Amino acid sequence: MAGKRIKRPQRAALSPVTVEAALKVVDISDLRVSPDGELVAFVRSVLRKNEKTRGTSIWAVSSEATTPRQLTQGPQDGQPRWSPDGRMLAFTRKLEEDKPTQIFLLPRDGGEPAKLGDLDMAPEALDFTPDGKRISFLAETPDDRRSKQRKEKGDDARAFVKDDKPKRLWTVSVKSGRAKPCSPPDMAIWEYGWMPDGKSAAVIYTHEPRIDNMMNGGKIGVLDTAKARVRDLGAVFGWPGSLRVSPDGSHVALMGGTAGLPSAGQAWTVDTRTGAKTCLTEDAPLSVQSLEWLPDGTGLLITAAEGVLSPLYILRLAAASKLEPVCANRLAAIDAVALASDGTRAFVVSQDSRHGPEIWRAELATDDAVQLTDENSSVQKLKLGRSLATHWTSTEDFEIEGILTLPPGYRRGRRYPTILVVHGGPAGRFREDLGLLPKQLLANQGYVVLMPNPRGSSAYGVDFVRANFQDWGGGDFRDLMTGLDTLVEQGIADPARLGIWGGSYGGYMTAWTVTQTDRFKAAVCQCGLTNLYSFHGQTDITPNFLQTYLGTSPYDDPERYRAHSAMTYILQAKTPTLFLHGEQDVRVPIPQSYEMYWGLRHIGVETEFVIYPREGHGIAETPHVRDLYRRVLDWFAKYLK
Repeated sequence: MAGKRIKRPQRAALSPVTVEAALKVVDISDLRVSPDGELVAFVRSVLRKNEKTRGTSIWAVSSEATTPRQLTQGPQDGQPRWSPDGRMLAFTRKLEEDKPTQIFLLPRDGGEPAKLGDLDMAPEALDFTPDGKRISFLAETPDDRRSKQRKEKGDDARAFVKDDKPKRLWTVSVKSGRAKPCSPPDMAIWEYGWMPDGKSAAVIYTHEPRIDNMMNGGKIGVLDTAKARVRDLGAVFGWPGSLRVSPDGSHVALMGGTAGLPSAGQAWTVDTRTGAKTCLTEDAPLSVQSLEWLPDGTGLLITAAEGVLSPLYILRLAAASKLEPVCANRLAAIDAVALASDGTRAFVVSQDSRHGPEIWRAELATDDAVQLTDENSSVQKLKLGRSLATHWTSTEDFEIEGILTLPPGYRRGRRYPTILVVHGGPAGRFREDLGLLPKQLLANQGYVVLMPNPRGSSAYGVDFVRANFQDWGGGDFRDLMTGLDTLVEQGIADPARLGIWGGSYGGYMTAWTVTQTDRFKAAVCQCGLTNLYSFHGQTDITPNFLQTYLGTSPYDDPERYRAHSAMTYILQAKTPTLFLHGEQDVRVPIPQSYEMYWGLRHIGVETEFVIYPREGHGIAETPHVRDLYRRVLDWFAKYLK
């Protein structure tokens, strides 16, 4: 990003990147600009000594200064929200492990935060109503007295799907602390945005509370909060999100796809009177990450995934095909954006391959940008390998991009053990960010790291996202292999010392790869799909997820599912494989790892299987993170060094 960067003293001695060093990076999220534009509140997440989870607290930085001020003590505070008059800041705090999160109010002028009421449910998506008299949030309806008593006695059986509780829209009075529901009890509200009158809200909703319904058929409507009634706008999207109401309430903007391509991530507007919807980025070679209305309603400020970069653009409604770059010489990876109420400035969290996340102020008119925080200056003390975008031509002339990271002290002409890291999704992507875990950790161990964006990845346009439909393990697999072939041809990768590691869909590609080739000497499959037929009946995103990608159900065409499953070819596997899985994973349930682990055991291929209690689709508890990376490093060292 162009502009002024905080200068730091040069240090001669650099430390290697370790798991502990990576865990000490400060995470910054949830930026919120005060109505007068003077303060930016944010959530600061840090490593806590001898604790399983990271600590979060609310901080604020002046729009002109570089010294943040701590507003709350934590250890589990989040969701900062300014009142419309800017006099107070609402936030959530977790007081007890077995009690719901509560809402607190903090006066801007100082003082102790005060708890607002006593909620029986955990509030999400906190916001103030336009008049500032109430605070809104999403939450499930709490159990009634009889249900609580029944569950306390162990009578807690539930009917699958039928007994799932939807999240409703609630408001709580700032004056009395009393909460009341504002949406129907049988309707799931996924996102909302207040209309200017404060009496209604635009909502993303479904009639069933399962995430699969939202991902493949999220509806847009206008909720009358007094009558708890939704006026359907007839607009349906795949995986809708980032719902924003225009300043005059005439339109809502959101990012989303279609039923046939839910992960397309395009920018849309919907007329709140007629329901007419318009795609603003249909032909753009990118995916939309977030969006905000400009104060005059003439356009949107969007963050985009464009290849390995994450640029800011202004998208004018009058010229939807034209994207106006903001701070064109920006940092590579933007994680959060907040727009000042006058529309002249945006505040972003940004990082790149050599700098950790910091808050920046971007001037929309001049393209000037100034760094406001210096939370991660310790990154400059680390020994970082060179990380850069790399390109190659795959089969069918597909142009593929990825991130190549070289070991510190890399010497041209010397071949290195190389690890191929595969992202999830499949519509995920790798980008130019700091990436201490895993790329710099692996590079510091002497590995070349290749992180490709094969066909099916986001950030390259709709056609590229669609390119692996009904072809899992086909063109995407060839994209990975040709990337490695290129490194071998360039004299960078040692063909005798190759490893592969992926999670989720990347885990699928890992499992698939070791049944298709024996070129890899070690593999790590993290929460991976190994049997698509059984996965279809296990995951929380069934039935639509795999049916969309494979074009049919496993009951109508079981052979198609078997043809794209690693387990079908298990007898061909020869690569030692480490499996890592969260025990409570509902996205890719743990039986997927059990299946292939026992298959490899059966044919005598060396394998290990590590299960992480309490963890879901990502490994979050600090001791588990340390354990996971230790095992991965040991596994690759055993076979590649």
